[in-house]
Amino acid sequence: MFEKRRDLIKFLAVVETGAILAAADKLGISQPALSRVVARIERQFGGRLFERLPTGVRLTPLGVVVADLARHILSEIEAAEEQIGATLSGRTGCLRVTAGPMWMQAILPVAIAKFHRTYPGVEFRLHTATRHEGIRLLTDGETDLHCGGIETEEPLPQFLRHERLLDMTWGIVAHKDHPLHSRTVSDDALVDYPWIDYDASLRAVNGARPVLADIIDQLHDRTGRRVRVAIRGGSASLSLMETGPYLSWLSLTFLERLPEPALRPLAVAFGTHRYRAGIVSRRSSEDRAPFGLFKAILREEISANHT
Repeated sequence: MFEKRRDLIKFLAVVETGAILAAADKLGISQPALSRVVARIERQFGGRLFERLPTGVRLTPLGVVVADLARHILSEIEAAEEQIGATLSGRTGCLRVTAGPMWMQAILPVAIAKFHRTYPGVEFRLHTATRHEGIRLLTDGETDLHCGGIETEEPLPQFLRHERLLDMTWGIVAHKDHPLHSRTVSDDALVDYPWIDYDASLRAVNGARPVLADIIDQLHDRTGRRVRVAIRGGSASLSLMETGPYLSWLSLTFLERLPEPALRPLAVAFGTHRYRAGIVSRRSSEDRAPFGLFKAILREEISANHT
């Protein structure tokens, strides 16, 4: 099974196009030749991978499993080739990391700076992502590590590993000069001010922590009024909290670790949520010395500040 890399590429071309003829055109081969490749792979796995439709093909349940594994295998081959190429060319490779907004601002800059004292030539490719997106990118082989929530009912693929590092608390946050810091905070007062959504209004997935959209829905149920979301953005827009009377829903655990700790939690119980957080990584990356060091630095950073 999975004996020929080029067969995997051809198989995935059919998956992506949904039609053998379109995939054959994309690959620059004949339709009969590609049909023979598909038939050969189906014999190897002992079952149909595609359901034939009048308009093309659709993956069977077995085909879905094979397609996921094929993507994973090809990404592992590409990562290995990149690592070998980096060694041969004198570079030392790349770490691809996703993280939630507060991790990206409060933890990763310090951890990366410490890491580069030992491996100054390692490139980092950073991407702000929710846990759901981070796991998807890990599963597809596009990243090596995700930092964020790990409390979820969704099972991880066997080639991923999670590690709990701390318990985090989320709550409603405003700039230190916000008017609500000097008065009793009611539900209606929370609706009076504009909000910044750093989760891009994604919904909670499979038992993961809520996102701001869920908090906003709860406020609507309690007040009958709709919150006005004035800005939607990622971690780069955290500084926007200082430019107006905005509210947001963020990690209280990391507030003091921000480069400019000008944000403060509101004195209100509504919106408080606690959950487990840590890192999720690809097992295939764990043998790489730079990767192991970076995970160790992350553990030290968390342990030193949140024990």
